[in-house]
Amino acid sequence: MAAENFEIINFSTLLFQGVGEIMETSQDGVFREAAFTQLVLEYLSDADETGNCQVCTSINRNKAGNRVRQINAYALWDDYETLDLFITDYRGTGEIYTLEKSRIAGSFNLAFKYLKYLQKGEFSNVEESAAEMEFISNFKEFSGKILRTRIILVTDGIIRTELPSAPTQTDGQLLIYEVWDLQRIYQVWSSQGKREPIEIDIPHQFGHHIECLSIGQQEDHYSAYLAVVPADLLADLYNIYGTRLLEQNVRVYLQNLGKVNREIRKTILDSPGMFMAYNNGISATATDVIFETNKITGKVFIRHIKGLQIVNGGQTTSSIYYARKKDRADLSKIHVQMKITQVHDDRQMEGLVSRISKYANSQNKVSEIDLTSNQPFQIKLEELSRTTWANPAGSGNQQTRWFYERVKGQYKEELNKEHTNTRKTAFKTKNPSGQVLLKEEFAKYRNSWKLLPYWVARGSQKNYLQFIGQEKETEPSRQYFKENVAIAIFFKAAEVIYGKKPNSMGDLRYLVVPYAVAWINHHTENRLNLSKIWDNQQLSGPFKQLIRSVLLKVNEFFQQKPEEFALISEWAKREECWNSLSSIGPEEMEIDFDLITADLHDAGVSGTVMNKSVDSLNGLKIADWERIETEGRERLGFDLFQINIIRNVIRRLKLGRPFTEQLSEQAATLLEIYRNAVVSS
Repeated sequence: MAAENFEIINFSTLLFQGVGEIMETSQDGVFREAAFTQLVLEYLSDADETGNCQVCTSINRNKAGNRVRQINAYALWDDYETLDLFITDYRGTGEIYTLEKSRIAGSFNLAFKYLKYLQKGEFSNVEESAAEMEFISNFKEFSGKILRTRIILVTDGIIRTELPSAPTQTDGQLLIYEVWDLQRIYQVWSSQGKREPIEIDIPHQFGHHIECLSIGQQEDHYSAYLAVVPADLLADLYNIYGTRLLEQNVRVYLQNLGKVNREIRKTILDSPGMFMAYNNGISATATDVIFETNKITGKVFIRHIKGLQIVNGGQTTSSIYYARKKDRADLSKIHVQMKITQVHDDRQMEGLVSRISKYANSQNKVSEIDLTSNQPFQIKLEELSRTTWANPAGSGNQQTRWFYERVKGQYKEELNKEHTNTRKTAFKTKNPSGQVLLKEEFAKYRNSWKLLPYWVARGSQKNYLQFIGQEKETEPSRQYFKENVAIAIFFKAAEVIYGKKPNSMGDLRYLVVPYAVAWINHHTENRLNLSKIWDNQQLSGPFKQLIRSVLLKVNEFFQQKPEEFALISEWAKREECWNSLSSIGPEEMEIDFDLITADLHDAGVSGTVMNKSVDSLNGLKIADWERIETEGRERLGFDLFQINIIRNVIRRLKLGRPFTEQLSEQAATLLEIYRNAVVSS
């Protein structure tokens, strides 16, 4: 027997034992099917394959006792854009078996009927004590925001048959069917939480047959193919995967603001038959490509693609999607040429993608900053920014995110996907435009803090490339991200205090602010309490007053530049400039750091953001969280997503399971909101 089969058998046994452990340790009398569902959803949540899941077994039967609709769990993603409905088929023997096609179809049909039941809103026959009552009562509130529903079958069997056909529409929403069988669950478990690459079966999922031509490239590390792709297929792919399809692209959709994108849209609407003649096409990468050959004609078609990423042509792809979505454009006459590079060695992927982007892009200029977008450092920062929630800066319970733009134009792209003013407002409430972090700005904040203001003075690109050269090999942690957000809050506050004309201190804000930030950090010996800034999402009054005083002094310093420098900006680019300023102490500057004692750590303690997620949760018992859930729901207005976070905490405590980093972060932030609300009430 193959080694892989032994691994699957061992994993099946592990799953079987895990289900037994949940049943034994649970205080709620969990049934086997619910325990299996819970265990699998933990794996999927850890890999970011689904959102904040809740086991919610609902099996409705007719008078004859036959099931007419069913779900076993649901997940509402935090942007309310995606709803996952799970249905479970669990045999629970610990043995390997094949799930029949009829059972797969039957399970999907039961879950689909449950979705239609939700959409009709006829809940009169639901008992108030039923587990799903809260879910269906809240469904009315967020259903208008949902763009897509995924019906997901989870099973301990193995699927050896074809899966359901292409995504469909129901009640104005995209409907997608997925299966997580034993093989696929094992893969995500063994990958230690890494998200699956995109896999597409073109004829089965989308009904297209894409003819291709092999270039016959003899390179060891890649193969290349040419194809002509229907525009409708590109629009469908973007509809399902969104910007995930462009994760290796150096930027996402730049709207119709630029000349190139306006021309793409104009061609789609006015001259669709000329699109291929006018457009440069798309460059994509993949980790695996499977072909099929027509036995009669000998033509070769692409059947299956794994790890598909559009690395050049993101503007074309998204422009096609939005032309169909917003302008209701007919795409039937439009085809796009595509070059597919199959990379044989994953270790070559990053460098190859960067070079493809650099050499192939001739429509919109790509900067050296853009070309670093796909580094692991950047991808991790983006991931952290989407899963790290900050406290409200003032009163209220609304948490927000600091939106890191790994790829140019991401924020506008995400906002543009919200098609009503209400949804746009909700998106901006959670992701304020003032909390967008551009890569080059992130580098500016960081290098100022690291006492490198003379690099900041050399301009965005030079400063950024110096920064990324120093830090690209590091693995950003959530603590690292929070620290830099706190530094960003500090830096941005200093910019506001310096002001803009005609009410500014002078004309040198772009130089004075980074030098002032560096000077303060240097002379407080890196003791500024970044934790306090992160927690409050703002600076204290005394600290703002001190910043004003430092800015004025640094502004005066630059007015006294050495005579050998004709321009202040040239002087500021020299390390000697920083050495000169940093040698001026607080006494000579007439700056009293005693005014901000409350904003500093004790001597010998650096200004890092303490990772308080675990510490703040220690000591809280199940009863404490149950009280928080009740008060949050009844008195503080916590929404369903927040309530589900608390319930996941309670469930893991009952089972004695450790929290994931993301759940710890979410729970700690929610706990602080709760405590602040209780104190103020």
